[in-house]
Amino acid sequence: MELEKITKTLLSEKELEELFKKSREYPRRRASKMFHDDNYAGPQVGLSIIQPDSYIRPHFRYSDESIIHYSGKLCSVQFNENGEITKKIILKKETPYLFLPKETYITIISLESDSAIWMIVQEPHDSNKFKKFLEGTPEENKDYKEYFEFLKNI
Repeated sequence: MELEKITKTLLSEKELEELFKKSREYPRRRASKMFHDDNYAGPQVGLSIIQPDSYIRPHFRYSDESIIHYSGKLCSVQFNENGEITKKIILKKETPYLFLPKETYITIISLESDSAIWMIVQEPHDSNKFKKFLEGTPEENKDYKEYFEFLKNI
């Protein structure tokens, strides 16, 4: 059991390569690793690899979150509760950090292959909280292509 906890907190080069490969092959075109158990009381740290054709439905951030560039180039799009775009920020080597205040709607768009970000969320993970999506936006398994193209071109 202790070995399992240690392994969860490590990231080897081999595991990193496997995550990039998974993100290229997985139907959702992304892969991630969380470094803590969901019930860990401190900040949750994760790495998310996103390919350019991965649509992430705009969703509600229930807690403050820091996003740190790891590779590639990504775009953060933030919305108000009416679905209006309030902010667009490019994450890349030259602009590597973004703070997302709690109660923000957001999506992340990969602009280059093998783009990746570190995420640091300021409270324990609750998967039920990740089910609040921006009303009026297409679901990931529905017809989202037109909306996704709109987001990529703003």
